[in-house]
Amino acid sequence: MKAKRIFLVTLVFTTILVLTACNLPNGTAPAGTPDIAGTVAAKVAIEQAAQTMVAQTLSAANPQVSTSTNTVQAPPESTFTPTLTPTITLTPTLEGVFLTVSQDTYCRFGAPYSSFKILATVKIGQKVEVIARNPENDSYYVKNPYESNSTCWLYGKYATVTGNAGALPVSTMNPTPTPTNTPTPAIGFTVSYVSLETCGPQYAFKLFIKNTGSSIWQYIAITGSDTVTAFAINHSSNTFKEYAGCVAGVTQADLTPGESSYVLNVSPGQFNYDPTGHNISITVTLCSVDGGAGTCKSIPLSFTP
Repeated sequence: MKAKRIFLVTLVFTTILVLTACNLPNGTAPAGTPDIAGTVAAKVAIEQAAQTMVAQTLSAANPQVSTSTNTVQAPPESTFTPTLTPTITLTPTLEGVFLTVSQDTYCRFGAPYSSFKILATVKIGQKVEVIARNPENDSYYVKNPYESNSTCWLYGKYATVTGNAGALPVSTMNPTPTPTNTPTPAIGFTVSYVSLETCGPQYAFKLFIKNTGSSIWQYIAITGSDTVTAFAINHSSNTFKEYAGCVAGVTQADLTPGESSYVLNVSPGQFNYDPTGHNISITVTLCSVDGGAGTCKSIPLSFTP
Protein backbone atom coordinates (compact mmCIF):
# COMPACT_ATOMS: atom_id res chain seq x y z
CA MET A 1 0.00 0.00 0.00
CA LYS A 2 2.93 2.40 0.84
CA ALA A 3 4.59 1.64 -2.51
CA LYS A 4 1.46 2.64 -4.36
CA ARG A 5 1.25 5.95 -2.46
CA ILE A 6 4.98 6.75 -3.19
CA PHE A 7 4.40 6.01 -6.87
CA LEU A 8 1.38 8.31 -6.98
CA VAL A 9 3.18 11.17 -5.27
CA THR A 10 6.19 10.79 -7.65
CA LEU A 11 3.80 10.84 -10.62
CA VAL A 12 2.11 14.03 -9.37
CA PHE A 13 5.40 15.91 -8.90
CA THR A 14 6.71 14.79 -12.27
CA THR A 15 3.55 16.14 -13.88
CA ILE A 16 3.96 19.45 -12.07
CA LEU A 17 7.53 19.80 -13.35
CA VAL A 18 6.51 19.07 -16.93
CA LEU A 19 3.67 21.57 -16.82
CA THR A 20 5.90 24.19 -15.24
CA ALA A 21 8.42 23.74 -18.00
CA CYS A 22 5.69 24.32 -20.56
CA ASN A 23 5.04 27.78 -19.10
CA LEU A 24 8.62 29.03 -19.20
CA PRO A 25 9.09 32.26 -21.21
CA ASN A 26 9.44 31.77 -24.99
CA GLY A 27 12.17 33.09 -27.21
CA THR A 28 10.23 36.14 -28.35
CA ALA A 29 10.32 37.94 -25.00
CA PRO A 30 13.19 40.21 -24.29
CA ALA A 31 15.99 38.52 -22.52
CA GLY A 32 15.91 38.88 -18.81
CA THR A 33 12.09 39.82 -18.56
CA PRO A 34 10.07 37.14 -16.72
CA ASP A 35 6.34 36.46 -17.61
CA ILE A 36 4.98 36.81 -14.01
CA ALA A 37 1.27 36.65 -14.89
CA GLY A 38 1.66 33.55 -17.02
CA THR A 39 3.76 31.82 -14.43
CA VAL A 40 1.25 32.44 -11.62
CA ALA A 41 -1.68 31.24 -13.72
CA ALA A 42 0.20 28.13 -14.71
CA LYS A 43 1.03 27.31 -11.10
CA VAL A 44 -2.56 27.71 -9.97
CA ALA A 45 -3.76 25.46 -12.76
CA ILE A 46 -1.10 22.90 -11.98
CA GLU A 47 -1.88 22.86 -8.26
CA GLN A 48 -5.61 22.46 -8.86
CA ALA A 49 -5.03 19.61 -11.31
CA ALA A 50 -2.61 17.95 -8.93
CA GLN A 51 -5.04 18.18 -6.00
CA THR A 52 -7.80 16.70 -8.10
CA MET A 53 -5.66 13.82 -9.27
CA VAL A 54 -4.41 13.09 -5.77
CA ALA A 55 -7.90 13.08 -4.34
CA GLN A 56 -9.20 10.78 -7.07
CA THR A 57 -6.23 8.47 -6.69
CA LEU A 58 -6.53 8.27 -2.92
CA SER A 59 -10.23 7.67 -3.17
CA ALA A 60 -9.71 4.80 -5.60
CA ALA A 61 -6.91 3.32 -3.53
CA ASN A 62 -8.69 3.62 -0.19
CA PRO A 63 -12.38 3.03 -0.69
CA GLN A 64 -14.56 3.75 2.39
CA VAL A 65 -15.91 0.39 3.48
CA SER A 66 -18.34 0.17 6.36
CA THR A 67 -17.21 -2.54 8.70
CA SER A 68 -20.10 -2.14 11.12
CA THR A 69 -22.32 -5.16 11.32
CA ASN A 70 -24.78 -3.62 13.73
CA THR A 71 -28.26 -3.24 12.32
CA VAL A 72 -29.86 -0.04 13.38
CA GLN A 73 -33.52 -0.54 13.97
CA ALA A 74 -36.04 2.24 13.89
CA PRO A 75 -37.67 2.88 17.25
CA PRO A 76 -41.07 1.32 17.52
CA GLU A 77 -43.96 3.55 16.80
CA SER A 78 -45.55 4.82 19.97
CA THR A 79 -49.28 5.12 20.25
CA PHE A 80 -50.19 8.70 21.02
CA THR A 81 -53.42 9.22 22.81
CA PRO A 82 -54.43 12.87 22.70
CA THR A 83 -55.82 14.38 25.86
CA LEU A 84 -59.15 15.94 25.04
CA THR A 85 -59.80 19.27 26.61
CA PRO A 86 -63.46 19.44 27.73
CA THR A 87 -65.59 22.04 26.03
CA ILE A 88 -66.79 24.61 28.50
CA THR A 89 -70.29 25.87 27.81
CA LEU A 90 -70.87 29.27 29.25
CA THR A 91 -74.36 29.83 30.62
CA PRO A 92 -75.53 33.25 29.57
CA THR A 93 -76.44 35.58 32.38
CA LEU A 94 -80.15 36.31 32.32
CA GLU A 95 -80.96 39.99 32.17
CA GLY A 96 -84.06 41.47 33.65
CA VAL A 97 -86.02 40.78 36.82
CA PHE A 98 -87.13 37.28 37.84
CA LEU A 99 -88.84 35.72 40.82
CA THR A 100 -89.25 32.32 42.43
CA VAL A 101 -91.80 31.23 45.00
CA SER A 102 -91.37 29.15 48.14
CA GLN A 103 -94.94 27.86 47.88
CA ASP A 104 -97.08 26.99 44.86
CA THR A 105 -98.87 30.22 43.93
CA TYR A 106 -101.75 30.93 41.57
CA CYS A 107 -101.14 33.37 38.74
CA ARG A 108 -104.41 35.08 37.84
CA PHE A 109 -105.85 37.19 35.08
CA GLY A 110 -106.37 40.85 36.02
CA ALA A 111 -105.31 40.72 39.66
CA PRO A 112 -103.99 38.16 42.20
CA TYR A 113 -107.31 37.86 44.03
CA SER A 114 -109.56 34.82 44.33
CA SER A 115 -112.31 36.57 42.41
CA PHE A 116 -110.15 36.48 39.26
CA LYS A 117 -109.58 33.56 36.91
CA ILE A 118 -106.56 31.32 37.50
CA LEU A 119 -104.32 31.13 34.41
CA ALA A 120 -101.38 29.15 35.85
CA THR A 121 -99.86 27.75 39.01
CA VAL A 122 -96.25 28.78 39.59
CA LYS A 123 -94.44 25.86 41.24
CA ILE A 124 -91.89 26.05 44.06
CA GLY A 125 -88.51 27.13 42.69
CA GLN A 126 -89.85 27.85 39.21
CA LYS A 127 -88.32 31.01 37.72
CA VAL A 128 -90.65 33.46 35.99
CA GLU A 129 -89.89 36.79 34.40
CA VAL A 130 -91.35 39.90 36.04
CA ILE A 131 -92.78 42.63 33.79
CA ALA A 132 -94.18 45.10 36.32
CA ARG A 133 -95.32 45.53 39.93
CA ASN A 134 -98.28 47.08 41.63
CA PRO A 135 -97.98 50.43 43.48
CA GLU A 136 -97.95 48.67 46.87
CA ASN A 137 -95.03 46.49 45.68
CA ASP A 138 -96.65 43.31 47.00
CA SER A 139 -97.81 41.77 43.71
CA TYR A 140 -96.12 41.21 40.38
CA TYR A 141 -97.20 41.19 36.76
CA VAL A 142 -95.30 38.26 35.17
CA LYS A 143 -95.02 36.23 31.99
CA ASN A 144 -97.10 33.05 32.10
CA PRO A 145 -94.45 30.26 32.26
CA TYR A 146 -96.74 27.78 30.52
CA GLU A 147 -98.12 29.82 27.63
CA SER A 148 -96.35 32.25 25.36
CA ASN A 149 -97.86 35.71 24.82
CA SER A 150 -99.76 35.35 28.10
CA THR A 151 -99.34 37.35 31.29
CA CYS A 152 -100.84 37.16 34.75
CA TRP A 153 -100.70 38.62 38.26
CA LEU A 154 -98.98 36.80 41.11
CA TYR A 155 -99.23 37.67 44.80
CA GLY A 156 -95.75 38.31 46.18
CA LYS A 157 -96.13 36.88 49.68
CA TYR A 158 -94.06 33.79 48.84
CA ALA A 159 -91.95 35.41 46.10
CA THR A 160 -88.21 36.11 46.08
CA VAL A 161 -87.21 38.67 43.46
CA THR A 162 -83.81 38.82 41.76
CA GLY A 163 -82.62 41.69 39.60
CA ASN A 164 -83.30 45.40 39.77
CA ALA A 165 -86.88 45.30 41.03
CA GLY A 166 -86.80 49.04 41.63
CA ALA A 167 -86.55 49.63 37.89
CA LEU A 168 -89.79 47.76 37.20
CA PRO A 169 -92.65 49.85 35.83
CA VAL A 170 -95.68 50.26 38.06
CA SER A 171 -98.90 48.75 36.74
CA THR A 172 -102.43 49.03 38.04
CA MET A 173 -104.36 45.83 38.58
CA ASN A 174 -107.95 45.34 37.52
CA PRO A 175 -110.44 46.46 40.16
CA THR A 176 -112.14 43.77 42.18
CA PRO A 177 -115.49 43.07 40.55
CA THR A 178 -118.54 44.05 42.52
CA PRO A 179 -120.42 40.90 43.44
CA THR A 180 -123.90 40.68 42.04
CA ASN A 181 -126.65 38.90 43.89
CA THR A 182 -127.96 36.13 41.71
CA PRO A 183 -131.41 35.17 42.84
CA THR A 184 -131.80 31.54 43.79
CA PRO A 185 -133.89 29.89 41.11
CA ALA A 186 -137.32 28.85 42.27
CA ILE A 187 -137.64 25.12 42.48
CA GLY A 188 -140.81 23.21 42.06
CA PHE A 189 -142.67 20.49 40.22
CA THR A 190 -145.95 18.69 40.34
CA VAL A 191 -146.57 14.95 40.24
CA SER A 192 -149.73 12.86 39.86
CA TYR A 193 -150.70 9.22 39.38
CA VAL A 194 -151.93 8.34 35.87
CA SER A 195 -152.38 4.58 35.45
CA LEU A 196 -151.05 1.06 36.00
CA GLU A 197 -149.00 -0.36 33.12
CA THR A 198 -148.28 -4.05 32.53
CA CYS A 199 -145.69 -5.87 30.44
CA GLY A 200 -146.19 -9.61 30.75
CA PRO A 201 -145.99 -10.62 34.40
CA GLN A 202 -144.60 -7.27 35.51
CA TYR A 203 -146.46 -4.15 36.59
CA ALA A 204 -145.55 -0.48 37.09
CA PHE A 205 -147.43 2.71 37.81
CA LYS A 206 -147.25 5.69 35.48
CA LEU A 207 -146.75 9.19 36.89
CA PHE A 208 -146.99 12.60 35.25
CA ILE A 209 -144.39 15.17 36.29
CA LYS A 210 -144.13 18.84 35.29
CA ASN A 211 -141.38 21.34 36.09
CA THR A 212 -143.09 24.40 37.59
CA GLY A 213 -139.96 26.24 38.75
CA SER A 214 -136.99 27.99 37.14
CA SER A 215 -134.39 25.30 37.83
CA ILE A 216 -133.58 22.34 35.59
CA TRP A 217 -134.20 18.80 36.82
CA GLN A 218 -131.78 16.05 35.74
CA TYR A 219 -132.46 13.20 38.20
CA ILE A 220 -135.48 11.38 39.56
CA ALA A 221 -135.92 8.93 42.44
CA ILE A 222 -139.09 7.07 43.44
CA THR A 223 -139.05 5.32 46.80
CA GLY A 224 -141.83 3.78 48.89
CA SER A 225 -143.79 0.57 49.30
CA ASP A 226 -146.97 -1.38 48.75
CA THR A 227 -148.61 -1.01 52.16
CA VAL A 228 -150.47 -4.29 51.67
CA THR A 229 -147.58 -6.59 50.75
CA ALA A 230 -144.71 -4.41 52.11
CA PHE A 231 -143.02 -4.64 48.70
CA ALA A 232 -140.24 -2.01 48.61
CA ILE A 233 -140.23 0.34 45.64
CA ASN A 234 -136.83 1.77 44.76
CA HIS A 235 -136.37 3.45 41.39
CA SER A 236 -133.76 6.04 40.30
CA SER A 237 -132.59 7.39 36.92
CA ASN A 238 -130.68 10.25 35.29
CA THR A 239 -133.30 10.37 32.54
CA PHE A 240 -137.07 10.71 32.36
CA LYS A 241 -138.36 7.73 30.36
CA GLU A 242 -141.90 6.94 29.23
CA TYR A 243 -143.41 3.46 28.55
CA ALA A 244 -146.67 2.28 27.08
CA GLY A 245 -146.94 -1.37 28.09
CA CYS A 246 -143.71 -2.96 26.89
CA VAL A 247 -142.96 -0.23 24.37
CA ALA A 248 -140.51 2.53 25.36
CA GLY A 249 -141.59 6.03 24.49
CA VAL A 250 -139.93 9.45 24.78
CA THR A 251 -136.77 9.73 26.87
CA GLN A 252 -135.60 13.13 28.13
CA ALA A 253 -132.20 13.91 29.65
CA ASP A 254 -133.67 16.67 31.82
CA LEU A 255 -136.74 18.73 32.51
CA THR A 256 -136.26 22.41 31.81
CA PRO A 257 -138.68 25.02 33.22
CA GLY A 258 -142.18 24.30 31.93
CA GLU A 259 -141.33 20.83 30.52
CA SER A 260 -143.20 17.68 31.55
CA SER A 261 -142.77 13.92 31.21
CA TYR A 262 -144.35 10.59 32.02
CA VAL A 263 -142.25 8.33 34.23
CA LEU A 264 -142.62 4.75 35.50
CA ASN A 265 -140.97 2.74 38.27
CA VAL A 266 -139.21 0.49 35.73
CA SER A 267 -135.66 -0.93 35.75
CA PRO A 268 -135.55 -1.00 38.66
CA GLY A 269 -138.63 -0.79 40.88
CA GLN A 270 -141.37 -2.62 38.97
CA PHE A 271 -143.77 -5.10 40.62
CA ASN A 272 -143.61 -8.83 39.89
CA TYR A 273 -147.30 -9.10 40.73
CA ASP A 274 -150.52 -7.16 40.12
CA PRO A 275 -150.87 -4.47 42.83
CA THR A 276 -154.37 -3.46 41.79
CA GLY A 277 -156.43 -2.32 44.79
CA HIS A 278 -153.39 -1.96 47.04
CA ASN A 279 -152.49 1.31 48.71
CA ILE A 280 -149.17 2.61 47.30
CA SER A 281 -147.22 5.16 49.35
CA ILE A 282 -144.22 6.76 47.61
CA THR A 283 -141.95 9.81 47.63
CA VAL A 284 -140.85 11.39 44.34
CA THR A 285 -137.56 13.33 44.45
CA LEU A 286 -136.07 15.47 41.66
CA CYS A 287 -132.49 16.86 41.71
CA SER A 288 -130.67 19.43 39.56
CA VAL A 289 -127.53 17.27 39.07
CA ASP A 290 -127.16 13.66 37.93
CA GLY A 291 -126.77 11.08 40.66
CA GLY A 292 -129.00 12.89 43.12
CA ALA A 293 -126.66 15.87 43.68
CA GLY A 294 -127.27 19.59 43.53
CA THR A 295 -130.57 21.10 44.53
CA CYS A 296 -133.27 18.50 45.28
CA LYS A 297 -136.95 18.62 46.08
CA SER A 298 -139.24 15.78 47.28
CA ILE A 299 -143.02 15.37 47.14
CA PRO A 300 -144.92 12.52 48.89
CA LEU A 301 -147.74 10.79 47.03
CA SER A 302 -150.24 8.04 47.88
CA PHE A 303 -152.65 6.31 45.47
CA THR A 304 -154.46 3.02 44.81
CA PRO A 305 -154.08 1.54 41.30
